[in-house]
Amino acid sequence: MRSAVLRPVRWWAGPLLLAAAALAFDAADRRIPFGVWTTGPVDEVAHLATAALGLLVLARFIDAPRRFYVAALIASVAIDLDHIPLYLGLLGNEGQRPVTHSLSTVALFAAAAVASRRHRAILAGAAAGLVLHFARDIAEGYPGVRVFWPLQDTSWMVSYRWFLGMIVVFTAARLVLVSVGLPRRRITVFRTPPPSGSIPRSPDGPVASGARLPGLEPQGPDHEAAREARSPHFVTESAMVP
Repeated sequence: MRSAVLRPVRWWAGPLLLAAAALAFDAADRRIPFGVWTTGPVDEVAHLATAALGLLVLARFIDAPRRFYVAALIASVAIDLDHIPLYLGLLGNEGQRPVTHSLSTVALFAAAAVASRRHRAILAGAAAGLVLHFARDIAEGYPGVRVFWPLQDTSWMVSYRWFLGMIVVFTAARLVLVSVGLPRRRITVFRTPPPSGSIPRSPDGPVASGARLPGLEPQGPDHEAAREARSPHFVTESAMVP
């Protein structure tokens, strides 16, 4: 009973809480004077909440292993480690985001995912997390994001309404899709097909090793009938037959 009550609460409370966190921490990030130890943690929480909200929508369309989503969430904040050489004055221009903040990095992870069968889910998840990270970065104002580097060195920037619209669309899409039960089937990706000879699955779940499927019981001697034939009652009745 408790689980039945909490289930409908979880499906709408989760997206709303993530949306509220993304908007609240983004607003705080815009108002706090810039500093690695002041705005940095606030900015990363906003990135993480935004990515989680976007992945909730994506999960309605694809059936991916957990490692895909974990990699996406980690990548959505870990990409900002590329600022460290910039802050140390070792590489790049402090007036620009690093060139790794571009679709070139996404393309690199996507190509690696195609080439690596073993780590495909993790690499593809990282690419998805980077896209969600850059989608918020371009709405943070100066210095923007060099989206198409090295083909183009121009920084791209959009207004705050882009980020606000992204959060509203993600939240509404998740709530509507879940409430109406769409899509009916998800696309399975990054999962290895079960090996031959594995335990068969039924609509109610995997079949236990000791269970028997209907119609597949081994055919052998009827031991119950044999016991009845040996019982004294059966012998007495048989002796009475002329």
